[in-house]
Amino acid sequence: MEKLILGTGVKGSKSAAGKNQFCDFAITVKKGHEECGDSGFAYDDGQKLIIAVLDGVSGEPGAAAASSEAAIALLNFLKKHDKINGTVMKEAFAHAQENVTSGFTTAAALFLQKNGSFMIASVGDSPIYGIEKPGELSLELPISRPVGDKDSILKFFTLRNLVTSVLGPSGTDVHINMASGTFSKGQVLILASDGLTDNLYMATSEGYLTDSSGKADLMALIGKEKKPAAIAKKLMAEVAKRLKAGRKEKENGVLVPKQDDIAIAVVRRL
Repeated sequence: MEKLILGTGVKGSKSAAGKNQFCDFAITVKKGHEECGDSGFAYDDGQKLIIAVLDGVSGEPGAAAASSEAAIALLNFLKKHDKINGTVMKEAFAHAQENVTSGFTTAAALFLQKNGSFMIASVGDSPIYGIEKPGELSLELPISRPVGDKDSILKFFTLRNLVTSVLGPSGTDVHINMASGTFSKGQVLILASDGLTDNLYMATSEGYLTDSSGKADLMALIGKEKKPAAIAKKLMAEVAKRLKAGRKEKENGVLVPKQDDIAIAVVRRL
């Protein structure tokens, strides 16, 4: 199975899902701007799964083209490899960088081998969340923003649209975050564009952020759901509701919804 969802071709939303002997997965991309800047892909050949989401930087010309070009290049490079390591992943992102002709994009990718070995990588503020045990959700890689935990609420929401590393034309500063390990039975990984993160409750304390990635809120939204397609659908629906409801505050938490494109990929180890 090979499914490319390019922002340049998304008019409303597009989804894909699949299952093999070692995992099941789903990916959804939904338009939130006049032109969809988010892209994604899933590739499954029975020996490996490669899945990624990319978020063209809004407000810059060529956002949709940037995420689409990077998605095609990243997939074409990675699918030639049956095993993953840091060198291959860095080369894949460099190849994607070289193929972006205009605009800028973030990216988050997962390469999962049949034996459970995996590597995740990201550039920019597209987060990767992990659920190792029921009720325990973590942020797997840093989010490249100039603001985050310990910043004031005012500072965070003033600067959250800025990103410190992106894929773009030659000369763009690129910093790749990577991690690897073994994906155990029942574990879940969620790759997303910031269209998800920015519509989660941020944990706060006395005017400052204590969790700018919205982990607790995301875990509460997912609840006991295990199926990737159902998780993605549930999250998309909740974001739509929150955009209509507007800003909300609760004890030790604040939600400031942001209209945006959104891409979500969910993978569960079988």
